[in-house]
Amino acid sequence: MQRFLTMAAVWLLFAVGHDGWSVAGADDQPAAATAEDDREQRVVAFVAAHQPELAKVLAHLEKRKPAEYARAIEELDRSVQPLTSGKAKDPRLHELELLAWQARTRVDLLGARLVSGKEKDKNREQLERQLREAIAAELDIRAEKLAYRKQRSAAWYDRQINRLSEKRDALIDARLKALLE
Repeated sequence: MQRFLTMAAVWLLFAVGHDGWSVAGADDQPAAATAEDDREQRVVAFVAAHQPELAKVLAHLEKRKPAEYARAIEELDRSVQPLTSGKAKDPRLHELELLAWQARTRVDLLGARLVSGKEKDKNREQLERQLREAIAAELDIRAEKLAYRKQRSAAWYDRQINRLSEKRDALIDARLKALLE
């Protein structure tokens, strides 16, 4: 199973250490010359705006493991693209999708920290509590998103039923005419 940021890459970062990470700013990046550079800048900007902790991991990954960084950008691009293009269609669904993405990445980051084994026992217990809360939040958002989609679908079906009821006679006449000609 491939994830937008592989747990292995994140785990390696936590195993190596992450003190002093900084998020690369727009001034640190050269002007985009290719579509790949544009994609990378779009992904990094999105992540920095919506999941700063992940942005720190990416910045560190870019310096220490460029191949892993490139793969992470590729995977993140697949998960970020729908979030950057779907905003206008349904703002509420977009908001829920963004919250779900943030919750998922939070769970992945906490899981990677926990798996790295670098946490002391006291910190480990606290981290496990945070991870449990993050997983609960992820499930709550998933349930909220499903409820919204169900509501939206029910509204669509209601409109279709109303349309058929309102235009019933015209639809019967049109169908009859088409069959008899």
